Amino acid sequence: MKKQDQLKFTAGQFAKLHNINKRTLHYYDDIGLFSPIQIGENGYRYYSYSQSPTLELLLTLRELNMSIEEISTFMANRSADSFQKILTSKMKEIDESINRLRQLKKLLTTKEQLLHLADYSKGTKIEIVHCSEELLVRGPSLSGVADEDYMGLLLADSKTIRDSRFFNKTYGAMIAAEKLLAHNFDDYDCFFTKVDKKPKDLHVFIKPAGRYIQAFCKGNWDRLPETYEQILKFSEKQGLTLTGYSYEVGINEMVINTIDDYITHILVQCE
Repeated sequence: MKKQDQLKFTAGQFAKLHNINKRTLHYYDDIGLFSPIQIGENGYRYYSYSQSPTLELLLTLRELNMSIEEISTFMANRSADSFQKILTSKMKEIDESINRLRQLKKLLTTKEQLLHLADYSKGTKIEIVHCSEELLVRGPSLSGVADEDYMGLLLADSKTIRDSRFFNKTYGAMIAAEKLLAHNFDDYDCFFTKVDKKPKDLHVFIKPAGRYIQAFCKGNWDRLPETYEQILKFSEKQGLTLTGYSYEVGINEMVINTIDDYITHILVQCE
């Protein structure tokens, strides 16, 4: 027997060795999950160093969110096969958690970028910017749809590619350039959702890379036509031709208390 295995630890010492509270050891003993190697005449619990691997296994299983009942069942029937099943199941859960955390981090990064854009908009007038290519999933046509029917289409469209919560993706609306040139600012073509890759069984629209006129509209959506009139004047003055679509995205809905503070980011493709 190894010398360290001849040592006997009190519950307090053994708990300290494994960085847990001794009440945890008492609880495990009370429910028959993990008991001391010896009970002294003074009623003290004593543990052996050789029990450490078993305790560490229990603590690891608890960290993996296994219930006491699940751990008890496993400990009562330990085998290589049963442990392999636990390993396979928990590695799958961990992979899913990692993927979910990555998605959440990306969401937070996107929201942070939108906040920076909202702050940038405060002192920015209409300007020309260069945009990279983006993948969009377009919703059903909105042309000719009555205002009161927009909500139904929005709710239906949000379920098409949503894999979590509604505002976890960048969502917006599109208007064809020819409609803007005809001062038809309320006849939206469709809703759109930005995606990183093509969703299964869904058609992807490519928002082209290139030059865009960028503008910001603060306040209720009723103010959007005024902003589009300014964009038309800007494009005429700059000798630009509007082409493709206008893309509208709300960028600060997460931090406002009134629609009067709402900021719509507008990008119109030009050449």
